[in-house]
Amino acid sequence: MRKVVCTVGLALALAAYFAPVGIAQTTDASYFGTWKLNLAKSKYEPGPGPKASTRMHEDRGGGLILITTNGVSAQGANTYSQYAYKLDGKPYPNLVKGSQTVATIALKGTDAYTVTFTTYTDAKPTGTGTRTIAKDGKTMTISTKGTNAQGQPTTSMAFWEKQ
Repeated sequence: MRKVVCTVGLALALAAYFAPVGIAQTTDASYFGTWKLNLAKSKYEPGPGPKASTRMHEDRGGGLILITTNGVSAQGANTYSQYAYKLDGKPYPNLVKGSQTVATIALKGTDAYTVTFTTYTDAKPTGTGTRTIAKDGKTMTISTKGTNAQGQPTTSMAFWEKQ
């Protein structure tokens, strides 16, 4: 297994980037498309959070969803990751080899707008969270709790806007 090393802010931000979709949104066209992180409305503790991020949600059919994320870390490094998954609670790996992000994510829909998820590194849970789409389909909030590489607690609330 590969080791994933990342800073606190980057770990929280990336966990949020790859958070899953809700049950209704898997067939709702308003969920799919491009989302941009609103940094002014987002919070990362301890910080700093990322400098920028966008994510593209694609319906691949048969319940399979692809999320591609591009961003800039707090340190100014470009970030890129991709996940393909279903809402079945099973872990799905990051498709980008060598990416310094959350290695694996498992997700499950709780209602039409909300999904819970767990992130893993080296098969060990490193964080949990929720992703909620607003009923109007224009905003998305992803909240995470976890630990960083030093074992310190971390939290984030990432606020996304549909483009």
